[in-house]
Amino acid sequence: MSMHKIAGVLALLMLAVGGARARDLVIAGIPEKPLRWVAADGAVVGFDVDVIDHIMRTLKVPYKVVLVESSARLDMNARAIPSEYDMVFTFSHTDERVAYLRYPAESHISFKWNFFLRKEDQGKFVFNTYADLARLTIGITRGMAYSDEFLKAVEEVPLHVDEVSNNRLQMDKLLAQRFDLVPINTKATLYEARERGILDRITYLPKPIKEKA
Repeated sequence: MSMHKIAGVLALLMLAVGGARARDLVIAGIPEKPLRWVAADGAVVGFDVDVIDHIMRTLKVPYKVVLVESSARLDMNARAIPSEYDMVFTFSHTDERVAYLRYPAESHISFKWNFFLRKEDQGKFVFNTYADLARLTIGITRGMAYSDEFLKAVEEVPLHVDEVSNNRLQMDKLLAQRFDLVPINTKATLYEARERGILDRITYLPKPIKEKA
């Protein structure tokens, strides 16, 4: 793989950075296993971190990684002028974000989002159209980039949604029966559920709500 392709893993902030840097390059993201998270020893680890570490070591560019718990806070700080970030990890492409992010021409990973539910509720819910979900409570996270179709359904069906500030609260609230469904990154959620020992307590509806690079 060429360095040009490898360097496409991150969305670059549109900042005017001079040739001589007064500080290390700052790369920010939200914790999301297996891509990036803080290990027990305090080190930031994960697939994204391994890739960017290879890039920066090759280019001999000093950097540091900052993880914040909230997508909304990440968005707010990335939009700030001047921003405290120079790059952000694996951020979904939206028309709004194009105004302040420079995205790579190629993506290093693809994602799918599905509606997760409690294993005990398997078979109770059907998702062919959003109208099928009208009577359910759906947990969403502030600042997350959901599909236009889903957001339109929230207004027009309408869907009953309950917003939380932190994506990591979703599984706890689902298992506590606060939500019926949670639309969330499929691979990351399955990984974290296995790590937490709750994989046998959750499942997901087969039809994805979004698939994108």
